[in-house]
Amino acid sequence: MPETLNRVAHRTLQLSQLAPGNSAAFSPNLYSYLKAHGHFFRDGGTLEGVYVVRPNTKAASGYGAGTLMLGIHDGDFVTGTRLVSALCHGAAADRFAFPIGRSVDPVEEFWDGYLALGRCAIDPLHTQHFLDDRFSIDGDIRTCLWCGVKHTRVLTPRTVFDESWIVA
Repeated sequence: MPETLNRVAHRTLQLSQLAPGNSAAFSPNLYSYLKAHGHFFRDGGTLEGVYVVRPNTKAASGYGAGTLMLGIHDGDFVTGTRLVSALCHGAAADRFAFPIGRSVDPVEEFWDGYLALGRCAIDPLHTQHFLDDRFSIDGDIRTCLWCGVKHTRVLTPRTVFDESWIVA
């Protein structure tokens, strides 16, 4: 097995561990995508890895620097989908062979982070709007129901002037 695959695949992860019934933090769409399209070792564990597109590469101009790809990387292609596509479309997300060569880096330990934090591992800054209820709000404090991180609301006043021209 190639070194890169060793670092991003997860030898013991079972699909059942990612079931949304186990935690609201797990994406139902990612689960359905892996159930329909994922590749697994014969004795358990997933071959699917997550890779990030490096900036200033040909792949970055086509897919965007920082784009996360879910699939299997063989050195020339990532066979899979963009992670956001799996998160949005589930099993309906298309699987392609993306000709991106060595323009990606493995996101090592992705699956361990996902098992621990669910979708918060993908969005640690909590800026994405997932469909599920993600926060509990109490006054000026919001708490992520998936990972427990707390945010304090800060209100910044600003002055806005609208300009218009009228006939004198």
